[in-house]
Amino acid sequence: MRFTSMRYLILLTTMLFLPIGASAQDAKTETVLFVCEHGAAKSVIAASYFDKLAKERGLNYRAIFRGTNPDPALNPVAEKGLNADGMNTRGLKPQLVTSTDMETASTVVTLGCALPNKESVAGKVQEWNDVPSPSQDYQAARDDIFKRVSRLVDDLAKKDREASPRRP
Repeated sequence: MRFTSMRYLILLTTMLFLPIGASAQDAKTETVLFVCEHGAAKSVIAASYFDKLAKERGLNYRAIFRGTNPDPALNPVAEKGLNADGMNTRGLKPQLVTSTDMETASTVVTLGCALPNKESVAGKVQEWNDVPSPSQDYQAARDDIFKRVSRLVDDLAKKDREASPRRP
């Protein structure tokens, strides 16, 4: 009897936290991985704007940022620029990209760096190699990254619409 009650409780809890018409499959959050050399500027800017735009669009995606040779802290120019743009950088710290990060991400975006073991994730890598340096001109870098991130979010939203079942 107790086991049955627990199953009903789990089922009810699941139903309460899913939007109407959604399934447990729909609730799975996909990860987009942004990687730059130091994991301290370009990838942080891209991940910050990606999360903002994906949330505004109601997409089930989140971003993480990594570096191939991470710095110990965020780039001060990028951090100052993001904070001025209203982004919260508190607690963000560059981290080394791992094979698990790459394998579990639905999309991997490199920003001017060589991705280790790229062949293992070849079908899901986008290369943004000509992004301006945030240290040289934060606004130019941010604007270029924002434009690319916006296109990526649009593409993911379109893919999600095409994949979801049509309702009568």
